[in-house]
Amino acid sequence: MRRSMVVVLLCSSLALATAGHGQVDLGGWQKDAVASGDVEAIAAAIVEKGEVRVLAAGSATAETQFQIGSVTKPFTNLLLAEMVATGDVTYETTVGSILGESFQPENVALREITLLDLATHTSGLPRLPVNFAPSGPDPYASYGVDELMAGLQTTRAKQPLGDFYAYSNFGAGLLGHLLGRVDGSGYAEALQARVLKPLGLDNTSFVPRDGHAEAFTGGQRVASWTFQDSTAAAGALWSTVGDLAKVIQAYVLTDKPAQTDKPRFRHDTAKDFAITSDAGPFAVTPVWHVAGEGLFWHNGRTAGHGGFLGFRPETGEGVVILVAGDADVTGQGLRFLGHESGETAATGAVDERLFGQYRLTPAFGLGIFAEQDVLKVQATGQGAFELHPVNDEWYALGMIDASIRLVTEGDKVVAVELAQGGALQRAEKVADVADVASRQSVEMSREALAEYVGTYALAPGVVFTLRLGDDGLEAQITGQSFLPIYPQGDDVFFYKVVDAELHFERGEGGVIEALVLHQGGLEQRAERQEEE
Repeated sequence: MRRSMVVVLLCSSLALATAGHGQVDLGGWQKDAVASGDVEAIAAAIVEKGEVRVLAAGSATAETQFQIGSVTKPFTNLLLAEMVATGDVTYETTVGSILGESFQPENVALREITLLDLATHTSGLPRLPVNFAPSGPDPYASYGVDELMAGLQTTRAKQPLGDFYAYSNFGAGLLGHLLGRVDGSGYAEALQARVLKPLGLDNTSFVPRDGHAEAFTGGQRVASWTFQDSTAAAGALWSTVGDLAKVIQAYVLTDKPAQTDKPRFRHDTAKDFAITSDAGPFAVTPVWHVAGEGLFWHNGRTAGHGGFLGFRPETGEGVVILVAGDADVTGQGLRFLGHESGETAATGAVDERLFGQYRLTPAFGLGIFAEQDVLKVQATGQGAFELHPVNDEWYALGMIDASIRLVTEGDKVVAVELAQGGALQRAEKVADVADVASRQSVEMSREALAEYVGTYALAPGVVFTLRLGDDGLEAQITGQSFLPIYPQGDDVFFYKVVDAELHFERGEGGVIEALVLHQGGLEQRAERQEEE
């Protein structure tokens, strides 16, 4: 955790609002998104009782291909369901049984991970392998099968695996690779033969075709991501709203989809975990996330593309939204399908004995605190990560390949041991309150906060965008989600989910001219851009 952690997300955040689809004007929203300059191409397909209606704006048409990112994962799991039905594998087939006796990882428990564990993000694997270190704008391009096997070899060394939900591109990529091994032709060919062709998805492919939507973010075109067999199952597919509408039709036109004799249409809840999110509790199946009563969905995001696919089998309703740009397709899609944010799922009592600040070195420490009844750990200069209880002694960081073990004297936690990279480092408890939890914001009026709203250029193609949200000021870096920032006073704002501050600079007449990002001992200046 001393080095910077690169987290490349294929799944967007789950911040939602409440509305029924009768209150959502998708066409108007699309036009507004294009007019704002945040979107270059956007298309949607609305499915109602088997009928499909397509809306497109910008440079998109009904036939435009977009990279769908993590919406690839439902296809991967449809391949799994198909191969289970044909007897090639079972849901309980293990990683070790496919890779053979030559696969002897440092953590032998990895051999016992099942295909169902991988499909439901409950394998204990981190979001990305520890040896995943992108060096350019195409993060997955150079990560091949050799790298995948090397990363798997050392994953969770000297740590227990646990049985908790933690969204994992590592696990999804591994699942697709394993299925391709069993099939004998590799993931891409197996998916084409067993899923895409039977469903008639002629416009869904691993390589974009002529006329596809260019990746677009921060107001400019960027390079699209590319994938090898090691990670393709996590996010490589390109598709159209028409093809994805066919997928919805396949589900909603089946009378009893959970009992159908067509295994590729299976979407019953094989593992029913209560997942806590901003959207409230949801379950996870081998194919979909399940929100509320019978709303099945998945989303995805890559360099400059976003996608959402969701449906309600009971009503025959569904929607697909694909975008080249920065629009919130997840929130819009769920609102269209009438999702109502519920109360956060009960996660059990948080062990308050862990709360506090722990020192690894004089300049580096760990803060452990609770946020909305979710236990989190934050290292100096880095983001906050959820802690998942594994047993009475261990907590795992689901996002990264690290865990902490409690060191107790009687009932008191006096230290923790950080397990990462096969090493254990002891951190003594030096305070009962984490630094991040002790920070207090000052009150500022919305009029005063509005003074900071605008865009600030950090680097070519990388822009800070500040806006006023319902609860205060929010900041976004190109390609990432908006995060709340809190006023400390004297033109300084701080994050809570990331150990970072924004310091604003004023010029003549007191006008804000720039911001400086302070994080991990580094300072990066971003000049304010003139409004057009």
